[in-house]
Amino acid sequence: MQNWSHLHSVLEQLNQLPSKEHVANVMRIRPWYLDQHARYYRQTIVLSSYLTPEMNALFNGSCSNYEGKVKLVTEFTGVLPEIQLEVRQVYERFDASSVGESDDARFDYFCTRVYPKIQESDEGGVLLFVSSYFEYIRMSNFLKSQDASFCRIGEATSQPDISRARLWFFEGQKNILLYSERSHFFHRYKIRGGHHLVVYSLPGRKDFYPELVNMLGESPNPKCNVLFSPLDILKLKRIVGTSSARRLFSSDKSMFVFC
Repeated sequence: MQNWSHLHSVLEQLNQLPSKEHVANVMRIRPWYLDQHARYYRQTIVLSSYLTPEMNALFNGSCSNYEGKVKLVTEFTGVLPEIQLEVRQVYERFDASSVGESDDARFDYFCTRVYPKIQESDEGGVLLFVSSYFEYIRMSNFLKSQDASFCRIGEATSQPDISRARLWFFEGQKNILLYSERSHFFHRYKIRGGHHLVVYSLPGRKDFYPELVNMLGESPNPKCNVLFSPLDILKLKRIVGTSSARRLFSSDKSMFVFC
């Protein structure tokens, strides 16, 4: 979860010829190992609670067994029934042509389409959720540049700062609370004082989504906005269900409402 490139570095070193003989008897090593064909005989098993694009890339690029590959495909029903409130959830789709452009496209969409509405309303109680640390830093820097009234809770935030941020947000002293997925993963905070949930990027774990929406239970008029792109198909399937996710991507519309 910290750095996926570490796993790629490990896999790149697998099945390579050693630089030194050590104590191995070369005569007992199979010829196809010496011909560097060992990766075609390696059995690689990837187990995870949920599938990610990084795992798909690993599966397609680093697993080359000559017997072929097997992947389990799951049909999801979604977690929307677990939401205990009557909340109007607006899903907004933005275009991203490639993985390399998706982060910038998401950021540009937020800055031009979402944040101006937050500024206009000036009602406070905006819980801004981000799924990755890089998004957390980027969004924090953006809010600082806008002189926004905000506080933040991340995985590295100290306990006194967390308590202070939760109090400021609950009492309305700060309009926006920037909240990261890893912080929620480790602590499962119950954030009070939220009226408007903005999901900048969908959580990887599907059960986090209803937990976040249910935090708006004390609001008289709760609202929820979710940003997604075609590259978020795996996350979206787990949250809204496989069939609903397909409709969201195949439709000509770019905005969808769940109640």
